[in-house]
Amino acid sequence: MALIWKQIKEMLLGKPIATIQTASERLTNAQGLAIFGADAMSSTAYATEEILLVLAAASVANFAISIWIALGIVALILIIAASYRQIIYAYPQGGGVYNVAKENLGKTASLVGGASLWVDYILTVAVSVTAGVAAITSAFPVLYPHRVILGIIVIIALMWANLRGVRESGKIFSFPTYLFIASFAVMIIYGAFHFVSGNFPEAVSKQSTTAATGSLGIISIILVLRAFASGCTAMTGIETTSNGVQAFKPPESKNAAKTLMWLAVILGFIFMGITLIAYWSKVTPVANETIISQVARNLFGSNPFYYFIQSITALILILAANTPFAGFPRVASMFAKDGYFPRQFYALGPRLVFTNGIIALSIAASLLVIFFRGNVHALIPLYAVGVFLGFSISQLGMIVHWKKSGKGHLKNISINAIGFLATSLVFIIVLFSKFMHGAWVLIPGVILIVFLMKKIKRHYLFLEETLSLDNLNNNAARGKTVVVLISQFNSAILQAVRFAKSLHFTRLRAIHVAIDIQSAEQLNERWTDYFPDVPLDIVSSEYRDLVEPLLLYLAETEKRWPDESLIVVIPTLVCHHFWEHLLHDASAQHIRKEIEQDMRNHAQILEIPIKPVHL
Repeated sequence: MALIWKQIKEMLLGKPIATIQTASERLTNAQGLAIFGADAMSSTAYATEEILLVLAAASVANFAISIWIALGIVALILIIAASYRQIIYAYPQGGGVYNVAKENLGKTASLVGGASLWVDYILTVAVSVTAGVAAITSAFPVLYPHRVILGIIVIIALMWANLRGVRESGKIFSFPTYLFIASFAVMIIYGAFHFVSGNFPEAVSKQSTTAATGSLGIISIILVLRAFASGCTAMTGIETTSNGVQAFKPPESKNAAKTLMWLAVILGFIFMGITLIAYWSKVTPVANETIISQVARNLFGSNPFYYFIQSITALILILAANTPFAGFPRVASMFAKDGYFPRQFYALGPRLVFTNGIIALSIAASLLVIFFRGNVHALIPLYAVGVFLGFSISQLGMIVHWKKSGKGHLKNISINAIGFLATSLVFIIVLFSKFMHGAWVLIPGVILIVFLMKKIKRHYLFLEETLSLDNLNNNAARGKTVVVLISQFNSAILQAVRFAKSLHFTRLRAIHVAIDIQSAEQLNERWTDYFPDVPLDIVSSEYRDLVEPLLLYLAETEKRWPDESLIVVIPTLVCHHFWEHLLHDASAQHIRKEIEQDMRNHAQILEIPIKPVHL
C-alpha cells in the first residue's frame, strides 16, 4: 500500500529533490516578479471597481474624484515600495514584518504582525480566486451559479502546482503574468490614444446614476474616504517580496529589491491607467459584470480581443492566489522554528517546498470561499485592514532598527517614518470606514491567532524543559513505579511484562479493570503461575467503565509513592493491514488519551507495540 501511495505521489508531484539542489530551485528576477508580483498586479482588476462601488452610493455620476483617489494610492504604492526596499536589505533572511517586529518591537508586536500576515495571505487566496471566477462568469454568465465549486477547483489546482516545487511553479506562472502586463498596457495605451484623438467611445450604462451637485458634504467626504480605503486593495501583496528574499538567486537582497521596485512601477501604471479608462468610458458598477469587462467591451466590442482580455484577467487573478503559496509557507516555517507554530510546518517536503504550509493555506482559503459563497465584494472589507496593520508595524520596527544602528541613518529613518505615517493613517481610515462592513472581525481574529501561537509556544517550552538533560539527571536519581495495564491473559501481556521488567524499576505492579468478575478470577489464577513476583491489582468496574477506575488507581498509586516516577505500560496491537483496525476497538488509544489529559505532568506512558505473526 505504501509503495502504491509513493508511486501516486511521484506521478502527481514529481520525484523527490535532493537537499543539495536547493540552489537550483531559486528564482530569477523575471520569475520572482511573476510569483511575488502577481497578487499586487492582479488587484488592479478589482481595485478601481471597489472605488466606483462606493462613489456610486453618493450619486457621483462622472466619478471624477476617482482620479484623485487613484493618484493618492499610486503615491502610497511608491512610498511603501521604498520602505520595504529598506527591509529587504536590512533583513535578507526574509520574514518581513515578523522578523522586523521581533527584533525591534518585542514578542507581542511580532505576533500581531505575524497574525495580520496570516490573515492577509489567506484572504489573498480567497479574494483573488473569487475575483478570477467573477471575471469568468462575467464573460459566461451561465457559470455564475457554480462560482463556489469553480473557486475550490482553482485552489486545488494551485495547491498541486506549488507542491511540485518552486521552479516548477515559476515556469507555470511567469508567462501568464507577463501576458497580463502586455495586454493591459495595450488596452491602456489604446484607450489613451482614442481619448487624446477625441473619439473615445462612451459606454451605455446598465445602471443609471444621478449626478451629484454642489460641494461635498460630511457624508460625501466619509464616502470618499471609504472609496479610498476600498481602492487601497490595489497594493495588497506588495510586501510579499520581503517575506521571500531567500527564494531569489544570489545576490538575494539586490535581486529582491530590484524586483520590488519594478513591481511598484508596473502596478502604479496599470492601476492609474485602468482608473482613467473607466472614468473616460463613464462605466458604472453592476452586479453581474466587472468594470474591466465593461471597459474592454466598450473599447473593443465583443470581439476575440475582449474575450482574450477577460481570459487573461481571470488567469492573472487566479494566479495571483499563488503569491501567498510562495510567502505563507516560508513565514509559517519561521514561526514553527521559533515555536509559535506546529513543528510540522518547519521542514521542507520532498520537492523542496514547505508542503504542510501549502496544504494548510489551501484548506483555510477554501473554507472562506465556501463561507462567503464566492462573493468577492463580501471578502474585500476584511482584506486591506490586516495588510495595513502589518505595513504600519513593519515601518515602526524599521525606525527603531535604524535608531539602534547608530548615527548616519537619517535618510533611512525618514523613508520609514514617512511610510509609517502614511500606512498608519490608511490603516485607521480603512478600519473605521469598513468596521461595520466586516472589518471588525479582524480584531478578535488577530487576538485569537496570537493566543493560539502563545499556547503552542508554552507547550514547546514545557516539552523542552521536560526533556532537558538536567531533568534526566534529576529523574535518574528517583525511583520508578511501573504499572502494566492488563486486559486479558495472552502472549501480548507476557511481552509487556517482560519489557516492564527491563526498566530498572523500584517496584512493578499490574492492574486489571474487571468488568466480568468470573473472568477476572480466572486471570488472577493464571497470573500467579507465570508472574508470582509481580502483584496484580484487580479493580472492579460496576458500570463497565475502563477509564475512571484506572485513573483513580493511578492517582492512588502516585500518592502512595510520591517520591517515585510513575510509568504506565500499555500493550497496543499493531495490525498488518489498515482494514484490520476496524475489527478491533481503540481502547488502548482512548485510555492513553485520558491518562495524558488527567495526569499530563505526573505519568510517563509507554506504548508497547504487539505485532501478531501470521503462521
